Amino acid sequence: MGRASVCLVLAAGMVLTWLAQISAAAETLESQTSAVQEQESLDPWVGKYPMSFFTRTRSASMVGKGRLSASLNFQHFDWDLVRGTDGDYHGRSSGQDKERLITTLCMKYGWTENHHIAVGIPYWFNDFDIPGKENDHDGFANLYVFEKWRAIKETNTRPAVAFDLWYYFPTGDSDKKLGIDDGSIKLTTEISKAWKRFSLHINPGYTWGIDEAPDIGEFNAAILTKPCKTLCPALEYNYFDKKNLDDKKQEGHSHEIVPGFIWKIGKESSFKLGFPVNLDSTFTDRDRVGLMIKLFHRW
Repeated sequence: MGRASVCLVLAAGMVLTWLAQISAAAETLESQTSAVQEQESLDPWVGKYPMSFFTRTRSASMVGKGRLSASLNFQHFDWDLVRGTDGDYHGRSSGQDKERLITTLCMKYGWTENHHIAVGIPYWFNDFDIPGKENDHDGFANLYVFEKWRAIKETNTRPAVAFDLWYYFPTGDSDKKLGIDDGSIKLTTEISKAWKRFSLHINPGYTWGIDEAPDIGEFNAAILTKPCKTLCPALEYNYFDKKNLDDKKQEGHSHEIVPGFIWKIGKESSFKLGFPVNLDSTFTDRDRVGLMIKLFHRW
């Protein structure tokens, strides 16, 4: 092969290599452009809601890959009503009180885009001033962990769907009224859909008690409105049904609504204030209106 032929072959090889590089770069740019366009095509309010609301309702939102969040929750109960033998509720006798403050630290870490793991540390303060049933104990209740998986991402027309698998450790103390002595396993589902001015969130769930722990069925839902960027009023609904594990007889159920608001502080922090209002209950003690405060930050 002559020198001219060799030069021609080398030149052709260089041209082909250059064209291959241009083609690869074009494909990469096209893929990135498609991803950006897909993201830009989503309505700006899709996915713009917190991971949880006030007392029980959660959304399908995730903490994010490689990100960490922490929330500190305070909920105060004042059971000012007691159920009598006639089945109706009456005010407690003068000088008698039954109150509890529950504080919970919950931390979440996103190990992939659609998975995060969480741990919760509840600490209870009891203040029961009832003759023969005085209780001023405080301590840890049932610590828990859960794994959350977002199975379906939200689009303009499709809701997001996530599943949580929980385990409650047997770290409570039933004698001191600080949780229960046995563990539990819970499965919950989060279905979330956002529109321009509000988002809707639905959470069915069920807890299977281990040993003497009760079974619990629940249904939670919330509506979040967005009249402005930083202050979001919301309304939560919770149904709670507790059953005895041995004979499945009903131990009690309750319905409550929780009006409140979420105040966004900067990009990654929020303050939540809610007022649980009991609509109906069959438990012995009843708190007509409670108080809940939650502080949140994400790194």
